[in-house]
Amino acid sequence: MSGERIGEIIEAEARRPGFPEAFEMVEEIRRRHGGSVAAVLFYGSCRRTGWVEDSVLDFYALVDGYRDAYAGWAPAFFNWLLPPNVHYVDLERGGKHIRAKYAVFSMAQFSRGAGPQALLSSVWGRFAQPTSILYARGPAEDAAVLAALAQSARTMMANARPLVGPEAGPRALWTTAFRESYRSELRSESDERYAHLYEASEGFYEALAAAVPAAPQTDRASLERRWARRRLIGKLMAVLRHIKAAYTFENGLEYVLWKIERHSGIAVAVTPWQKRHPLLAAPRLAWSLYRRGAFR
Repeated sequence: MSGERIGEIIEAEARRPGFPEAFEMVEEIRRRHGGSVAAVLFYGSCRRTGWVEDSVLDFYALVDGYRDAYAGWAPAFFNWLLPPNVHYVDLERGGKHIRAKYAVFSMAQFSRGAGPQALLSSVWGRFAQPTSILYARGPAEDAAVLAALAQSARTMMANARPLVGPEAGPRALWTTAFRESYRSELRSESDERYAHLYEASEGFYEALAAAVPAAPQTDRASLERRWARRRLIGKLMAVLRHIKAAYTFENGLEYVLWKIERHSGIAVAVTPWQKRHPLLAAPRLAWSLYRRGAFR
């Protein structure tokens, strides 16, 4: 019965309606990657709070295979070698901008990444959190995504419960899970951030904790060693992904400059040459922004 209950909880969140701007971005993602797109997932802060123009929507595009998702071999190869590839989109609609980041991941890798054998938490740590399926190509793809989302929640809790003990409440369970998962990437947050994540969807996390009973206690020491390996490998992989992103993050320069403008109010124009050669252009742009007081 617990398997049925967790499926109901996950599906109720997955069917949460999106808003027009999110669906416009889904259509843009599908236009870019064609029939290879099996599903598009919507998650993150904008899903929790609603879209405003001065924000970035977060999506995962799940594809059949990378070679079919790209016109060239290079992005397909790097997406396979070190998934995911990340893309930035800025759509102008009716005089307003709709901005988004989306990651491209294969359905097969997504399903494996949600499972208990996956060492890194990059999939199950992210998608144990509330997620909407805004597009699925058919019933089979929809069912596969729902199964992976449910498995992500189970894997996340299984990797946190031994750290807090079987009698811990859902708040302690989930804030611990968030802390350990985020520490395995290059984005550690404060305890207040983990509490905020829990409180933003408290009913969802309480229901999941109740639906998945505690399993026989895993040896805490062995699990802590596994988390230590996860942190080491996860941070190394994150660094490698950042290096890759310098070459493959589509429109990455525009995204960084937009973020700077958003926080400092200082904008710079980007030339076509700078767009084609972001690494070569970066020192001069950084110096210009520094002189104008964009950062200190």
